[in-house]
Amino acid sequence: MLKKIALLLFITSSLFCEENYLSFKFGQTSIDNDGGMEFNNNSYEMDVVIDTGYTILPRVGVAYVDIDEKDESVSGLLQFNLEGIYDFDIQSSLTPYIFGGGGYENVTNSRKNFDSNIFIDGGLGLKYPLNNSINLLSEFKTLYMLGGTDQDAEFAWYVGLSIDFGYAQDIPKDSDGDGVFDYSDSCANTPYGTSVDARGCPQSRVVEVDSDGDSVPDSIDQCPNTPIGLGVDVRGCAVVAHQIEPQVIEKPKVQKRNKVYDNDKDGVKDSLDQCPNTLKGFSVNSVGCPIKKTLEVRFDPNSYMVTFDSKPKISEFANFMRRYPNAKITIIGYTDTSGHRAQNKILSLKRAQSVKSLLVKYGISGSKITAIGKGDLNPIAPNDTVEGREKNRRIEAVLK
Repeated sequence: MLKKIALLLFITSSLFCEENYLSFKFGQTSIDNDGGMEFNNNSYEMDVVIDTGYTILPRVGVAYVDIDEKDESVSGLLQFNLEGIYDFDIQSSLTPYIFGGGGYENVTNSRKNFDSNIFIDGGLGLKYPLNNSINLLSEFKTLYMLGGTDQDAEFAWYVGLSIDFGYAQDIPKDSDGDGVFDYSDSCANTPYGTSVDARGCPQSRVVEVDSDGDSVPDSIDQCPNTPIGLGVDVRGCAVVAHQIEPQVIEKPKVQKRNKVYDNDKDGVKDSLDQCPNTLKGFSVNSVGCPIKKTLEVRFDPNSYMVTFDSKPKISEFANFMRRYPNAKITIIGYTDTSGHRAQNKILSLKRAQSVKSLLVKYGISGSKITAIGKGDLNPIAPNDTVEGREKNRRIEAVLK
């Protein structure tokens, strides 16, 4: 009864821990090793790894070794342990790890006065991800008893599953499904499907007229009445293959220089700029049309929730992208180098998906947005400073 109560309490408390990995393992334990290891005792173990963000993570566990042979001196062993666990990043689907620590072993129904003792333990394991939150794992563990009349050492081998409960518990509520979380939603209960701004309030949308049906609104169409079916650029003008801008060769003796205007400050003068009023911060091509922008979106460490002060930037970006209805957008998420590289890859994808969800809520078609995560690759600042890591936790938007 004692072992059942202990296991039940451990499972219940584990489910309410945040940012944890809950594992259940079954295996065999060798108790009497004088004549060699004999794995003939069923073992059950449950443990929780707390994701503290450090390299070595704490692990708390409870195990029960069932000894049911008549000639044995005890009927069971109940073990409680506290360990540290370290994952090796080898850039592979298989992740090896080591662990070590100590604990207490309670001997149940002892018939030869074997004592309950403290122990030190250690071992190694291997895990393989089945999906983003479930891992298949295998472990080999050694326990060494410190004093007492019990056996000096025990060996155990386990297989089991590890489940990550952290990300699911971190997702805040969005009761009206408008893409703005409840804690920052100024207009609760917005009807489903309503386009909202960064505050979660209905966003007025002006239906723009497109008289020639070329997908470029009349307000920015520089070539109205384009024939139906003819390909056009972002200005609404017919696309001419291999169009080359004429080169103007200035005579060396000409001293007068005309003032160059570049109203949107994108580095392309207005006379050649086919995409005027480009949003600040965009990289542009030779004709001034946007290619890539690093969005000013900030994230807290180990979180994929868009911070409140970043949402107006995403709303501004969405308003700008409505001017380019034919453009396709790739949202790329990045992290700093803190934490495990495999977890960073997943976290960066979730950050890109969060930004995509907000863009869709702000009126950009989801079919034209692709979200990908690149983890801690391509840093734009040093990761050895707080400011540098904050800059590397970023979002980039690439237009095609």
